[in-house]
Amino acid sequence: MALLHYQSLGVRRPDILMRNAFFGLKTFYDFLCRTKDYMESDAAVKRLAWKPGVAPAVDDVDRVRGVWVQLEEPKDRPNEPESTFRAFMDENVRDVFELLEDDKAGDTGDRRRNGRRRFTEERKLLVLDRDPETSQLLLDRRPAGAQLLLRPNTLTLHRQIQALQALQNAPSSSHGPLLRLMESADHARWPSFEPACIDDEGWMVLTDERRPGTDEQRRFVEIAMATPDFVFLEGPPGSGKTTAICELVLQLAKEGKRALLCASTHVAVDNVLERLMDERNPHRDLVIPVRIGDRRNVSEKASPWQLERFVRTERERLLRHLEGRRDLTESQLALLDAVRHGSTTIERMVLNAANLVCGTTIGILQHPDVKANGHAAATFDVLIVDEASKTTFQEFIVPAILAKRWVIVGDPKQLSPYVDDDAMAVNVEACLSDEVTRNACIDVFLAGQTDSRRRRVAAIAVDVPSTLDVYVAQAAAREVDIANAQSDDELWRAAVIVGALNDLEARVEELPLDVVTVRHKGEELQALRRRAEAWLCLSERGREEQPEWASEVAWRLARLYEQRFAHEAEPTEHRTRSTSQRLRDQIADLLPAAETSTDTEMVWREIDRVRRVALPSILESLRYGFERDPNTRKGSALSDGLPTQAIRARHVLLSTQHRMHPDIAAFSHEHIYDREALFTPDSLVAERMWGFGRHARRAIWLDVRGGFNSSFNKNPVEARAVIEELRAFDQWAEHNPRIEIDRKTGERRERPWEAAVLTFYRGQEREIRNHLRRWARQGKGMRHFSLGPKGRPYLVVELCTVDRFQGHEADLVILSCASARPTSFLESPNRLNVALTRARYQRIVIGDRHAMIRAQASLLGVFAKNEKWEKTLRKGSL
Repeated sequence: MALLHYQSLGVRRPDILMRNAFFGLKTFYDFLCRTKDYMESDAAVKRLAWKPGVAPAVDDVDRVRGVWVQLEEPKDRPNEPESTFRAFMDENVRDVFELLEDDKAGDTGDRRRNGRRRFTEERKLLVLDRDPETSQLLLDRRPAGAQLLLRPNTLTLHRQIQALQALQNAPSSSHGPLLRLMESADHARWPSFEPACIDDEGWMVLTDERRPGTDEQRRFVEIAMATPDFVFLEGPPGSGKTTAICELVLQLAKEGKRALLCASTHVAVDNVLERLMDERNPHRDLVIPVRIGDRRNVSEKASPWQLERFVRTERERLLRHLEGRRDLTESQLALLDAVRHGSTTIERMVLNAANLVCGTTIGILQHPDVKANGHAAATFDVLIVDEASKTTFQEFIVPAILAKRWVIVGDPKQLSPYVDDDAMAVNVEACLSDEVTRNACIDVFLAGQTDSRRRRVAAIAVDVPSTLDVYVAQAAAREVDIANAQSDDELWRAAVIVGALNDLEARVEELPLDVVTVRHKGEELQALRRRAEAWLCLSERGREEQPEWASEVAWRLARLYEQRFAHEAEPTEHRTRSTSQRLRDQIADLLPAAETSTDTEMVWREIDRVRRVALPSILESLRYGFERDPNTRKGSALSDGLPTQAIRARHVLLSTQHRMHPDIAAFSHEHIYDREALFTPDSLVAERMWGFGRHARRAIWLDVRGGFNSSFNKNPVEARAVIEELRAFDQWAEHNPRIEIDRKTGERRERPWEAAVLTFYRGQEREIRNHLRRWARQGKGMRHFSLGPKGRPYLVVELCTVDRFQGHEADLVILSCASARPTSFLESPNRLNVALTRARYQRIVIGDRHAMIRAQASLLGVFAKNEKWEKTLRKGSL
């Protein structure tokens, strides 16, 4: 049956194309199915604590009865990752479950295998609303327990699987270019074409041809209007990608085309929509937009076009109009009757009339047609994917099959796609099926760590001799001391102790004091477990979960991917290994040794296949390629990138930025973009003049040493330094109002100054929030704080993690490093680039400069060494 669909495409060898599509997508399909199976199991359950919340301000018409709860980390997991909160806030989540005290008794604390949970109707709480900005849920009743459970929603995975199946089994004629991505590079044919020609009077947004960078933006639009398949727009922060997208949407609307706009974040989607529908845009009437997504995820300015609100507004308007007229025609009476009995008719009219549909790659699943059909025909002329550097192929494919042409916009030098640790781990685990070998690999690896903060001496109770043999072989290959609890005399010297349960119990007092890992499936060895917990407490490491091989491999693969743009230097006598080199060595040490009778090369090939699915973005894959499978003789566009000639005709790089003072852009221009982009026009120096003179330079490092609490990832000393900087800026801003002059109209407007406080860790975000609440006297503030008269503030302050602030900017940016040492997370060139390119007028970095300089082999070390600094503050001086 599938072959009939391929034969209708008009290609010469439909059977070969079908085979290429099947095998080209199979790895993605297997990855998604394995992830879905795991996410539907009890092992994937997530949990958070809660406390009474505060209802956010809403319109009366939207007010819903219920109980607002504020989500927070459980006490036993103070460093719960952002992904858990993101999962609870997902707009597809419809219910959560209460965790009762009786349940906790059986909780092993193992994050990925927390046992069977009873998800009964009595424990279900309906999610009536959510406020992502404050991490609050509106529940239908007050929870009985102190924590909430969430079974991950697999709708997104299901839709991605459906999209892959549609492309594999029933492609339409519009899907030819998508199928071409799976063809072998020497067989695929990418047609040549001439860019469209838009005369000077035809431009609607890009009207100033003298503005630096406008020529590049125009060239992108002309290529996008003419391409038969793909076009790529890359650009550093502030280079005008959003402006170019707005021009493209208007040009498409002018030609009667329908566009689908998607991005990984709501901010990116709303930025385009707000710009298009701004009252100062004289061409806004060309666009009839619809914003798909939960209303609380949509910005205030974009909310009038949110589907449910748009439909409600149009329904009320029609009712007023029809009910206010006499002598209605028969068709008008029929319309009035339909409108009175619900919104379905209006919703269909709105969706049919819209020439721009907007939503995140996940949120677009809420589109009524997508919800009803799973996958639909290519109903849009063009799909525009903004922030495509954060969108994986499997995320891209859901909206992609709804379109006929594809516009890929982003910056591979900014944040990469979000990697779900659990999804990655469960797929890595499948690469090594033997549990004993997995446990031996991770236990030996951690026991052999020279860093005391990572070292975990292990005691393993074995049931069969073969388990002992695997541990001995792995330890010998990694040169880690191992002892047999039955026969060896000096157990206290070993890093791994293996033996029968009876032998371990009999010799507990002889085991090393720093045993941390106790591996035994039964309830025995309680004395040893209590001793392990006591040791962790004494060494100020807190409770640690049972280590898992797949999780340890997975997070290192993700961190290694984040280092792909790092400029590596060979280690020398005076230079340590780079983060990339260290991670590669650790991954190699985590693999099973050949002496364990495991095919190590096969395990790595399978892991490498998972890595190529989970990590790269659609922009990176098609623009540059992402390492062809060694077993594949011929590459494809998906593995090798589009051919050079095809890319040359379809790619535009925006090289000029219009956001930052040149001193702020200088480091990224030189070290991130290799002086090929992020150029600053001369005029921006004058545009970024201001009178705030606390610091002599626009980019400065405030050296603050000490104060880091690693258990909670917070640094109160740096938090106090942040407040001191804000206090000084506040005193200046109060007497120096910000006046903006519109370049087109000459209109003068007074706007508040904008400050952003950024940090890399949620723990430090909480710490700074507490300080901000006291300083601003806004005890319930979460992310936004304001100074000045209510409704007319002269200063607004936004608190955020770096990862969530991509796409935003502010006049003053204060970045708190918090950590007392450089980590692979901090050393990510992409994350560092985002952190350093948010400020318009001034950037202040607060952190232990001396500690960060130690990362000499990374960009973080280069930045810490080269960044100008003023003074050193130590713990107790603030």
